Amino acid sequence: MATRFLPPALLIINGLLYAWVAWLFISAPLTWFRALEISWRASAGFTELRAAYIGLMAALAVFFLLCAWKRSWQMPGLAMMAVSYITLVASRSWGILVEQAYNTLILQIYIAEWFGLLLSLLAIFVARRSH
Repeated sequence: MATRFLPPALLIINGLLYAWVAWLFISAPLTWFRALEISWRASAGFTELRAAYIGLMAALAVFFLLCAWKRSWQMPGLAMMAVSYITLVASRSWGILVEQAYNTLILQIYIAEWFGLLLSLLAIFVARRSH
């Protein structure tokens, strides 16, 4: 019974999480860029960071929420969630493990991304078994 609710619940939670991250970068971008130790010298760099941290995060939030709402979209939404976490974990792993470039906040994000990846894989497994 609870397994029926896991895939849409995870999509909703993930959608709200991405929306929250987008909001953080809308409401206080300089604060969060400093916390992540991101610096830029040109306004074009700031525009690019905003596009990724606000535009892409907001788009993913809407996509995940739509996927939770429409049952036939749940599997593509879960697949996108897994792929996004795989690529985030892989690229962040390179920075942390190879380049040794991180701070406490980045390590916390890294752990959350691993958790998101595992949950998305579990939700895919549950969704496939329930069909």
